[in-house]
Amino acid sequence: MKSLSFERLGFNLTTFLDALHHFSLQHFGSGNPLPAVSGGTVYFDAIDLIEALESDEEGQFEDVPDDTLARLELGLPVFGYFALSNGAGAFDCVDGQEVEVPDLDDEKEDDESEQPRRRRTKKYVKAVSNTTCNENSGFGFLIHLNKDNVEITGFRLSDISGDGELERMIQPNLLSEAMKQWVKSFAVRQP
Repeated sequence: MKSLSFERLGFNLTTFLDALHHFSLQHFGSGNPLPAVSGGTVYFDAIDLIEALESDEEGQFEDVPDDTLARLELGLPVFGYFALSNGAGAFDCVDGQEVEVPDLDDEKEDDESEQPRRRRTKKYVKAVSNTTCNENSGFGFLIHLNKDNVEITGFRLSDISGDGELERMIQPNLLSEAMKQWVKSFAVRQP
């Protein structure tokens, strides 16, 4: 997903963040606040975040707000999940969809196949291979305020090592279009 930028007055930021908080709570997260980001790492713990901020910016941080919007207004980028693995080879998404990620290595055809296999174009195969679906990763948004703009970029969060490392989403993939449409749904329509 390419970066999206909206004028803050033209984007329903509070409702957007509320939806991400709700999704987080449904998937065993903390809800509000969303985790903050420093140096390409997502920090779910405030103490670890403060240590990272002091190290990265060589400043003193005594406290980090316990509210996502307050974190954004302080200048901290935050990360919110769009899609998390449901453990069955698919993602549960904040927009209510379930996105199945087929196993391309499973070429065995069952005679009792419930659905016809989707035509496997090169683009589709590449999109599937670029959409890693496992319990150690998810897809979401890096959100930050830049003056009067809300900037939102799609990322993959890999937490295999426990560090919560962000990686740019590789294109094509199975989630980018849904992510982009969902974000755009929070834009305020001008009459």
